[in-house]
Amino acid sequence: MHATFPLAAVARRRGVLVAAGFCIGLLLGYRAISGIDWSEVRGQIADTSPLAVAGTLALVMLSAFLRSLRWRLLWLDARVSVMRLFWVENASLGLNNISPIRLLDEPAILTMLTLRDKHPASTVLATVVMSRVQDLMATVLFGAVALAGEPGLREHAGPAAYASVFLAGMLVALFNLGRIADKSALIARIPGIARYGEAVSTMWRRKLLLASTFGLTGAYWLVLGPAAYVLAHAMGLELTMFQAVIVVLGSVFFATSVPGLPGAIGTFELAVVEITGLWGVPHTQALGYALILHLALFLPATLIAFAVLPWEGFRRAGWGVRSPAELVEEDPTARIPISGNRA
Repeated sequence: MHATFPLAAVARRRGVLVAAGFCIGLLLGYRAISGIDWSEVRGQIADTSPLAVAGTLALVMLSAFLRSLRWRLLWLDARVSVMRLFWVENASLGLNNISPIRLLDEPAILTMLTLRDKHPASTVLATVVMSRVQDLMATVLFGAVALAGEPGLREHAGPAAYASVFLAGMLVALFNLGRIADKSALIARIPGIARYGEAVSTMWRRKLLLASTFGLTGAYWLVLGPAAYVLAHAMGLELTMFQAVIVVLGSVFFATSVPGLPGAIGTFELAVVEITGLWGVPHTQALGYALILHLALFLPATLIAFAVLPWEGFRRAGWGVRSPAELVEEDPTARIPISGNRA
């Protein structure tokens, strides 16, 4: 009885998170569609050039490939192909898209790369965390550039400044997590922290590699700008390229950060409507654009998940998505001492 209590508590907490996410998602979705002329939305979508949609999808897939290439460069001492990482990463993102709790991508990545490919869980964790750190760096940098370069955003500089300070603090903590673990037994127990500390130290020593991976991080995010721009002009929205980049990056960041419905339904649309509204785009026109852009960004990874996950064996007994702690427990290198391993 005592052994099952923690599991029951975890299940209850997850249930609360799911319920809260659905309520928030429904509320934001209602705000996005309130007062919409649906006949105008249908007409706008029907008149959109299939060629423009195809071009948007091609750019989205190019962005996904660049993201996988960036991840491959972070594997300093392991053999893994770019295309293998492409399928794994997109399948995990697709799983997140259909999940009521968007916390399944890292466990799915670990399950595929450790159980099937036999890579050490601590190594996988280190590369994933380094990827997230670089994404966070790119977010902070682009947010600062957007505020400086786009007058329509300056009235929102106050909240953005607070968010930037918070994100910058997270970056400092993440870059120094290895040193913190040397002094804190609690932090040292985090799965994969040893390999992560080593990876950070190695990356700082290899400046060219660091510049290459961060350059690819910026490239794969910025490629989404032309994707949004092509679609916007095909649907009659007069956005500049810079504004299109702000729309797509801001909407993705908001939709993946705020609890909501599976696939960020409603949350993403509200973000697009609100951001484009800063430049005078009508609500109804912005919603039609948001719906197509949402599909272009989220549908490819979701389809890949449906194709890849069954092939990976997720339907067989014993191949469910497992937690990082469970997988790292099987890796004896996960908690090796960090001291002496850094430059």
